[in-house]
Amino acid sequence: MRHWSASLARWVCPTLIWASATACSSYPEHLRVSLRAEQSANADAPIAVSVLVVYDENVFAELSRLSATEWFQQATQYMKDNPDHISFDIVSWELMPGQEIKQLKIELQQRAAHGLVFADYYNVAGRHRARFRPERRILVLLGEKGFDVVDLDEVDDDG
Repeated sequence: MRHWSASLARWVCPTLIWASATACSSYPEHLRVSLRAEQSANADAPIAVSVLVVYDENVFAELSRLSATEWFQQATQYMKDNPDHISFDIVSWELMPGQEIKQLKIELQQRAAHGLVFADYYNVAGRHRARFRPERRILVLLGEKGFDVVDLDEVDDDG
């Protein structure tokens, strides 16, 4: 009887370790994002915002070097080069000052990914680009001359 329990332990323990490691390394099914533009955002002009979930490391490195101005000038070509959403997924909006979009849930490809946000501010110097973790709930706060990406899961954890 003792031999049987030792054999079972040798089989069960590695299986449980593998199963828990597999569960922990799963990728997010959805991007969960909210957006809010302050009343005075962007000199009271609409703000174009693009949220990208990038799956290709080389494309992420390239996009990470762009300013928001460069992104919005070249976005159409990037999307033409990515017709099947192999390299990245994108969602875009144009928000008016004072507008809020709550808790959008956007389906993802369940692969390793990086997140980027670009906001096209009118006549305000800066890169206007930020990174985020796609597996976390985020809030994009559009201010008068710039924006922040708030990790809502971190805020909830801090309590």
